[in-house]
Amino acid sequence: MTATVAPRAFRDAVGEFATGVTVVIVAAGERSAGMTLNSFTSISLEPPLVLVSLGHGSRTLSLVAEAGRFSVSVLQRSQREVAIDFATPGAPFPARHTTRTADGFLVVAGAASTQHCTVHQISRAGDHDLVLGHVIGITHLGGEPMIFHRGRFGGLATDALVPPGHPIALDEGAGW
Repeated sequence: MTATVAPRAFRDAVGEFATGVTVVIVAAGERSAGMTLNSFTSISLEPPLVLVSLGHGSRTLSLVAEAGRFSVSVLQRSQREVAIDFATPGAPFPARHTTRTADGFLVVAGAASTQHCTVHQISRAGDHDLVLGHVIGITHLGGEPMIFHRGRFGGLATDALVPPGHPIALDEGAGW
């Protein structure tokens, strides 16, 4: 028996998971597209792979599939306007927030970090496609990340540090 979950109830429930805020950008020739999203995760260290989830019918997904490359910019807390401008459906591409990297990728200027990716794989998943990117370049300025929780932007207040040597601190293969 399959239970039916109302889309709004599902969105509210998964909204309890606090995430960072990213902008995915793709440029192909004179055309550019981009969108704000929180569905981003690192997948593998060797090879370096990341995953983004892009909605069917979006300009960004269409151009990523065509170009075979994209960037992911992890926003700093101070970049609220950038997040909103890239999240506005149908709006013109907000080029004023971007810069081009030495390796030719279009990214958000001043982002905490950027990943420059070639498309490794695209898989259909419901009303989105999962795009696996092979990271071939990065920038890393650092800074306080923008956090998204329950439909709101905010920052991060550190309660505690992970103890040195604890398995959660990126030891590959560690687990329960």
